[in-house]
Amino acid sequence: MKFTCFIDASSYINLSIDDCYLNGKTLLNILESHTTIKFSSKVNYEISRHHNPKMPSSLSRSSKVYRLSHRRIGTYIKYEENLFDIVSTSTGNNIGEKHNLAALIDCYLQNKTKGLIYLTDDQKALRGILNEPISSFPICQIWNSFDVILYLYLENKHFDVDIAKSAVRTLNAIISKNQNPQTDPRKTQERLKVFKDYNIRLDRIKKIKN
Repeated sequence: MKFTCFIDASSYINLSIDDCYLNGKTLLNILESHTTIKFSSKVNYEISRHHNPKMPSSLSRSSKVYRLSHRRIGTYIKYEENLFDIVSTSTGNNIGEKHNLAALIDCYLQNKTKGLIYLTDDQKALRGILNEPISSFPICQIWNSFDVILYLYLENKHFDVDIAKSAVRTLNAIISKNQNPQTDPRKTQERLKVFKDYNIRLDRIKKIKN
């Protein structure tokens, strides 16, 4: 059984910037070969605004858009009313992350889908607006893009530990480049901690995998 991965725009973009893995693939390409990728139409729109040539085409992405199907709720407005007690404006903050959570919950309620992943690099949203709603539904794992690297190392025999550690380094640089200001000492320490922590985790996996 494949994981079903509801990915937001931030992770989708971060995982598709570099195509130096396994004969010219991005991390997103490799993840797509091992999981079922899904996202809401709002996330698809956000991705289209930041599209680069290394990303899948708009036609390919359209097949990943999740269509709500729960008969009693059935709309994102009703999901937002119940999950967040307020409905977002069309340009509201975290609307993609909110709709992805609604889509994930809908997928479980309608299909009883197991192995659900909520994938986001927006830690601020996870600590804030998403914190209580997502913790109310113990039906999914929460991943960030670094967790994807751990998974790919576990799942793909060609994605070895050296590739994985290089991916952590590259992804950390990509994310830090988007932070403002980049020179904040606190953020620098956070980036160093992420790099160290995920290398330790990869070494832990290596002890078991090998």
